Amino acid sequence: MLKNDSSSKGSDASPRSKGARTDGLPGDGGSLPSGTITVAKSELSLLLDTKFETAAQRSENHTDTAIKSIRDEIETMDKKHDKKHTDTANRFAAMETKLNAAVESFTNIAATNATTLQETADAAVLSARAAVPHGVGNLPFGFAAPPDDGYHRAPVLSRLKLFAADPITIEAALLGAKAMCDKAGINPPDYVVKPLGNPGLSRLFSIDFIGESDVTNNLRAKKTRECLRNADGSWIELVVTTPAGTPTKAYINADKSPKVERVEKLSKIMHKICQSEFADKKFFMDRATGTIKCGWTPIAIISAPSSSEISLKWNNGGLEKSGISKAVLKDAFDLATGGSANVEWSS
Repeated sequence: MLKNDSSSKGSDASPRSKGARTDGLPGDGGSLPSGTITVAKSELSLLLDTKFETAAQRSENHTDTAIKSIRDEIETMDKKHDKKHTDTANRFAAMETKLNAAVESFTNIAATNATTLQETADAAVLSARAAVPHGVGNLPFGFAAPPDDGYHRAPVLSRLKLFAADPITIEAALLGAKAMCDKAGINPPDYVVKPLGNPGLSRLFSIDFIGESDVTNNLRAKKTRECLRNADGSWIELVVTTPAGTPTKAYINADKSPKVERVEKLSKIMHKICQSEFADKKFFMDRATGTIKCGWTPIAIISAPSSSEISLKWNNGGLEKSGISKAVLKDAFDLATGGSANVEWSS
């Protein structure tokens, strides 16, 4: 309300607007000065309430929007984190698979190389023993004559061995050897096939290359075995026929001394026992040394000093570390080999 009438100044009878503020203001009797705008108290309260309500609603809307935005951002971050976690887990699994494959490949390569080195060393030792008379020379000790049972002999480089998965006749072995030698360009008169064991039915046969110098025969044996290898390193499957007329696989290996072959056979037995009894662990076998490992930890070494002896030695610390029971392995190994390991003979 506007008050511009100066003639009413100081008069107690002049009318005042309803709800106008008059206390504490300068002028006579609390009257308002000229030119003052007055607003009813009820109107001011309504205006302030409206403004506060509007401001509160806006603040609430802004808060809800901010909270929703934060929740959406957190959900997005969680999804990204879960995906990264899954991707990382998949990458670790792939790396573990590759690492295990590399370890197995390395173990196989090392075993093959160790076998070759061991056979070469055995051949060199036997040659030296044959060349030096017993107790002669300035050696710190006298050489003992090598056993004459053929068990410790050096490998014959001009010989291959055919091992069939099932017993076959000599005729079937001849056909398998001919198929392989024909592929290598070796004529039948240049090799001889003989059964090792039962002459009628056997699983093991020797293929000796003859007729030329030792160097030529050795090269023929190597060439014949290598003809079964593809360019990518895989092997061509050789199949022979059993007396029943069913096909069976045949495997070709270089000749090894009976001692090395026995150690390899015993190592395979122990390796299978370990895998069967402790299927949750990974085991590796070094065929050349007869060492069985759980992961990288050696747990047992198998040796065969003679054709009638088996020596089984344990790494007790490695067994405890790997959580493997020696008693379980030993009992299973004794059952598979007739209990001939670490037998003490006496007269």
